[in-house]
Amino acid sequence: MNQNTEAEGLMRLAYESAMAAAREAGAYLITKQRHVQVLYKKALRDDLLDADLEAEAIILNILRLSFPTFDIFSEEAEEENGKTQCQWIVDPLDGSANFQHGSPLFAISISLIVNKTSVLGIVYLPALNEMFTAIHGRGAALNGHTIHVSRTSLLNEAIVHMGDFAKNGNVDANRHRTATITRLANEVGRVRMIGTAATDLAYLACGRADALIMYSNHPWDVEAGSLILEEAGGTGSILGGAKAMFIYSNGHIHHQLIERLARSE
Repeated sequence: MNQNTEAEGLMRLAYESAMAAAREAGAYLITKQRHVQVLYKKALRDDLLDADLEAEAIILNILRLSFPTFDIFSEEAEEENGKTQCQWIVDPLDGSANFQHGSPLFAISISLIVNKTSVLGIVYLPALNEMFTAIHGRGAALNGHTIHVSRTSLLNEAIVHMGDFAKNGNVDANRHRTATITRLANEVGRVRMIGTAATDLAYLACGRADALIMYSNHPWDVEAGSLILEEAGGTGSILGGAKAMFIYSNGHIHHQLIERLARSE
């Protein structure tokens, strides 16, 4: 077996393992949604749910079974090992506040990093049975069908998603984000805040949104979705300043959007 064939086999196993982990955890979350318990507060407006930990355990057990030597960096378990070139990055429940309130907008996010490069990304929406996937250099898909970003090229026709307000209740941070929303409301077609970064990026990748603005970039929130977006033809960048913004888009409105936002920084 040559190295290319071996690498291809490992990628196929990683792809299948990540999807299986997402589906099993997703099935658990569907049954759990109406019976959730808050274990404690991670921040003023951020609860740790028993469902977070149970879904995480399901995912990590499956990944460890197939790849026992790979590192894992998960939102709740944090970092394990840290000694190999391969690392899984996991968010077992993105959009936990939505989940608590019975909304179908919550996601499972799993990505694989090899030598500091994202090579595999999966965002699964259990309530909608939508599996967004990407392998580096091979495009992106939704339930096995190729997806692409939108072709929207005018800001005043664009649907722009916003990341959430500060979970710690920081007044200055929230004031800045409110000002950004106000500026966007006067420049773009529509502004949306759906409360799950992984879903935001997946929706952008398949054309359901045209841009996304976030104020945090925790790897478990964005790693998988960023690869899916990139493979679907989108782009991302950072707008610096007192409070950095992470801007993702279909590419066609990217420079227009940065120009408008930079003008007000």
